[in-house]
Parts: sequence; structure tokens; C-alpha cells
Amino acid sequence: MKKHLLPLILFLSFLTACKHDYKYVEVILDKSIFGDIDKKDKDPVIIKAASDSAAYLEAYQKFCISVKVNKDMLESYGEVYSTPISFKLFNDKGEDVTLTFFTSKSIREKEIENQIFSMNNSIKDEMDNSKNQETANHSKTAKYDTAKVKELEKYFRIKADEFSNDNKKWYEPKNAPQYTNRNGIYCYFMTENGVPSNLRFRVQYYADDWLFFNKIQFSIDGKAYDYIPDKTETDSGNGGYIWEWLDQNLTSSDKELIYALANAKNAKMKFIGRQYYNIKTITQDQIKSIKNTLDIYNAMGGQY
Repeated sequence: MKKHLLPLILFLSFLTACKHDYKYVEVILDKSIFGDIDKKDKDPVIIKAASDSAAYLEAYQKFCISVKVNKDMLESYGEVYSTPISFKLFNDKGEDVTLTFFTSKSIREKEIENQIFSMNNSIKDEMDNSKNQETANHSKTAKYDTAKVKELEKYFRIKADEFSNDNKKWYEPKNAPQYTNRNGIYCYFMTENGVPSNLRFRVQYYADDWLFFNKIQFSIDGKAYDYIPDKTETDSGNGGYIWEWLDQNLTSSDKELIYALANAKNAKMKFIGRQYYNIKTITQDQIKSIKNTLDIYNAMGGQY
């Protein structure tokens, strides 16, 4: 028995010994938080293979998986910060063997593509399952104040999303600017199958000169607050006027500021730009609007 096993063990040892190290380097377009896009090489990954062609097929599979995951993330989240565009494959001599040729190359590439890109979007599936569970849990446990919701709905523009099958609706205060070229500050949110979510904060600055603001300081009833947005947007038109704005999801770290605004007697905001600043008074209508938004969001069973 041992005599029969010995040749097989030696053969397998030979195959293992024949494997070489290859370095797989993925090339991506990387987007910074400021919107700049740079072409970068990711850290190399070692592939062990017996030949250039075997190493190439494994590298091509890795690249297709990266492309698929990136596509799924874009579809699920609406934005990605790095995008795979190509790859390099180096042998143990440091030579790039990406363009290595072998007879069945195009056929095997197609097989890999069909296998990878035919898979379901597992990220979206997980998000959908999570949303369904959230809807089910919400209907069981949420305290929906029907009278309060009915009382407050008259202060909102309620827009159904015609491209959604999940009964999505946006609740936006009626006194909020309908266009970006207006000054404004308000909160708004979305419901999906009746479940409130995505509570957002929007501030718009409209003037005849640029600030390029990247920070807002608030003075609310004698207390100071700082708010630093993840990003701001800009545009111009209307005879030389400019507008700058932020629009982002509210988190627990913003809670003190938002509730202070909602219950303020007096409030101002100071837009801090690259070189200059501008101070604007927050009106009582704007303060009341923020309070109404928080009240109806919570009355629908939202938690903030």
C-alpha cells in the first residue's frame, strides 16, 4: 500500500513545488470627500499558480468580482468612492504578464464573466430583507399617533416617488424653498411603506458673491454650536447670483443642535467660507418648520 502511495505523494509535492508567486494589483479610480478623483494602485495580493495562464485566470476572476461588488454597491447605495478599472499581474521576476496569451483565453474570460455577473445583488437583497423586517417590526411596535399626524400633515408637501414600488413618499415643509436659488434651512424625510426614515437637514445660501462655506456656526438662545457638513454643493446663474447648499442625513451627533433649533426663541447662523463669512437670522417660520418636521416624524413612529 505504501509503495503505491509514494508516487502520488511525490507527484502532488512536485505540483505544489511548481507553483510560483504572482502579484495581483488592482487599479482603481479613487474619489476623495472633496470630489477629487485619482487613479491609484491598490496593495498587491499574492496569487500562487503553476503557470502564467492559470495566474491570469485567477486574477481575472478577482477583478470581475471587484467590478460586480462595486456595481452592486452603486445600485444599493447610490454612490461609491472607488471604482476598479483594470488590473496588473506580475510574475516573480517583476514582469507584467497581464497580456499573456493562451489558446482558450477569451473563452475562459467569458465563462468567468457569465458566472460572476449573473449572480444576484446580495447587498440589495440584504437591504430589502432588512427593510421588510423593519416594516414588520414597525407595524408591531411603533406608536403611530394618528391624530398628531393628521394635524401636522397640512404643513407639508407630500410627494410620492412614481419610480418606487415601495410606496415611497417625501415629506417636505410647505415653507421650504422649492428651488436651490433661495435662502433656507429645514428638515425633511421619507416614508417607505409607511415607515419614516432618512431624516435630512438642508441649508441653502443665496447671494451675489461666493463664500464656498465649509462650516456653519449657530447661535441659539445664547448658546453656540458648530456644524461641519460632509460636503457642500455650488451653482450660479440669475444675473451673477450664486447658491451654495448642504443636504445630508441627520445622525445622533446632530441631535442636540436640531432640537435646539426646533425649540429656539432666537437663532442665527454664520456661514464660514474660505476667506469671508456671512450671518443670517433664522426666522420663526423656519424654526417652527423644523419643529413640525421632528414632531410628525416621531408621531409616525420614527425615532430621533
